[in-house]
Amino acid sequence: MAPGLRSELHCVLIICCIMTANCLTLTYPSYNTFTLFIDDKPLLDHNSGDPVAAVGRSRINFTEDQGNFIISEDVYEKIELSTCDIDESGMPDLFKATCYSVENFPEVSVDFAVEETADSELFRKTALVNITVFGRDRLWFRLASNSTEKIYGGGEQFTYLNLKGREFPMWIREQGVGRNLSSPLTEIVETGSPGAGGDYHTTYYPAPIFLSTWNYAILGKQERYSILNFTSSTRKEIYVHDEKLTLNVGTAANLMDLVGAINREISVIPPTLPEWIYNGAIVAVQGGTQNMLDKLQQCLDNGVNISAIWIQDWAGKIETPFGYRVFWNWRWNEELYPKLDSVIFNLAQQGIQVAAYINPHLNVEGDLFVEADNLGYLLKNDKGETYRQDFGGFLAGTLDFSNPVAKQWYADLIKTNIIGFGFKGFMADFGEYTPVDAIAANSPDPYQFHNLLPVLWASTVRLALEETDTLNSVLPWARSGFTNAQGFHSMIWAGDQNVDWSMSDGLPSSIVAALSLGLSGFGLSHSDIGGYTTLNGILTRSEELLLRWAEYSVFTPLMRTHEGNKPELNHQIYSTNETLKSFARLSAIYTSLTPYHKEVVSQVATFGIPAMAPLFLHHAEDIDSFDIQYQYLYGSDLLVAPVLQPSKTNQEVYLPPGRWMHLWDNDQKVFEGPVSVNVNATMGKTPVFFRDNSKWISLFNDIRNRFNL
Repeated sequence: MAPGLRSELHCVLIICCIMTANCLTLTYPSYNTFTLFIDDKPLLDHNSGDPVAAVGRSRINFTEDQGNFIISEDVYEKIELSTCDIDESGMPDLFKATCYSVENFPEVSVDFAVEETADSELFRKTALVNITVFGRDRLWFRLASNSTEKIYGGGEQFTYLNLKGREFPMWIREQGVGRNLSSPLTEIVETGSPGAGGDYHTTYYPAPIFLSTWNYAILGKQERYSILNFTSSTRKEIYVHDEKLTLNVGTAANLMDLVGAINREISVIPPTLPEWIYNGAIVAVQGGTQNMLDKLQQCLDNGVNISAIWIQDWAGKIETPFGYRVFWNWRWNEELYPKLDSVIFNLAQQGIQVAAYINPHLNVEGDLFVEADNLGYLLKNDKGETYRQDFGGFLAGTLDFSNPVAKQWYADLIKTNIIGFGFKGFMADFGEYTPVDAIAANSPDPYQFHNLLPVLWASTVRLALEETDTLNSVLPWARSGFTNAQGFHSMIWAGDQNVDWSMSDGLPSSIVAALSLGLSGFGLSHSDIGGYTTLNGILTRSEELLLRWAEYSVFTPLMRTHEGNKPELNHQIYSTNETLKSFARLSAIYTSLTPYHKEVVSQVATFGIPAMAPLFLHHAEDIDSFDIQYQYLYGSDLLVAPVLQPSKTNQEVYLPPGRWMHLWDNDQKVFEGPVSVNVNATMGKTPVFFRDNSKWISLFNDIRNRFNL
């Protein structure tokens, strides 16, 4: 192929494998047909009727409105590369192939090279994949599959745990309100604001990372727009808009080892979470110092165990059509919160911390925006002016974290105004809104920078923690991310669920979010107790939903409430003394589980085992476990089956192989799994089971004896 006929687009496939024995093997039964195996599992499978790659061209448009993106693409050319010429002269150490369409050769082609490489300490065997395309700027790259394979991961997904049968765009955005295009709620939201309703795949934290029940994982390196397409029964397809595609492939003996390797490969989390979180729930209040103290005292008078009070409006607040919002000027608002500095100190003496809120944006009406604007630290528009973006009722600028000086300036802001002020935790919000026409100083590709910004935002937060030596004493929790953000976050939360029971965007979706994150390299997450999004006349939070959400949050790494975007319309934990007493019991159970919580967290750091894991991860031998996405194992010994519908008093629970005991059963009956059982699920008794041979059995028995209603 003459070099002069090749475009500037570079994509070469290199697969490098460790452990020479049976790592990469090839079958080549006939001309133009081959299967490449990794660790005896099919990785690439090519024939002329179902080729391994296609290339082409398209036009694409991203329309952004308040973090919601409508993506429209016209693929006006797609060339299937049906012919592959193989060069086996370097085998078994080197495999080469060129794939093309006879009609377009030599102008258009894809080259492959396969080469063994060094050991991996985490995966049993590994491969590095790079693909080089010549002549076009779109690539469809296909991995082998079959109808029985199941696929998991994809970052934070809210609707489907098993990704097989659907496609998932790798583009950070608001998750949407409703997230189901066929639901009446989403239709209403879409009518008022196209794109704001979302769909099953819209998410704050996509990641081109997925694992197969064939016991290998694909860790994608693409940062620009791409699609993971699992709709075919014979292919796992990755569609990219990029000049290169790099994939890491890792294998393991079983799914537990595989997920552990993924988490340890891409995560750099602290060895422990701050000790103070185990003192009880993080309780959200707002509205000023006196209201904060009054609500705190009301909680304490009713026996609530509180680790921290979270005041997201510490910098002030504004009213928008969506509800009360924080004033994005990250300084202490002394008018709303007088004497907050001394209050934080006094509460800390009582063992109660105070947490705050920050994001990577600055309200144009604040003095910090003026300062950052004058310094040139904000993203620009195509005229070289500071980009003033609509965030739903107000305008704000976004820090240009590609500029290392701007990044350090923002880290110093966090160090001084949050950590130095005495806050022991903070929500590190947003990161999804960057439009493709925003210009960064040191990132010429806006399509790449869109997905990169939340990673840079996460690294800025971590920089502030590291430079103040507070990595294990101050806890940030974030909602947005992309590949490599896992290396900077300490804790994720699931974002803005509706205050309802809907599978697509309510309480159930927060469980799928945690499980998919855990399989994608991030093992520590939680959600807003009671959800967040309230819509006038359509959605308001009930006491039952609030307490059901709190019940299952007891069995997660972090227990934290949120008042929602319209607090006055939602039932709060402090709305009645009866609610407070119910919540107090749950907070006490959470605190009583402290030694178990700590072990679960340590297993995430040491072994990469997600705190909240799907049943199949611990029971890969049980085929029925693979389709269960609304139960989970918290650690290895507690099985949790949250109540997901209103007015339930009983619930059917699937128990995988093993001997299990119901936490709330005074008779201490042992159930032999696999089996489905129907148990009491009245309020306050979310079904929870523990292994009858657990080393924590005395702790679980003590909790039953103390807290059984």
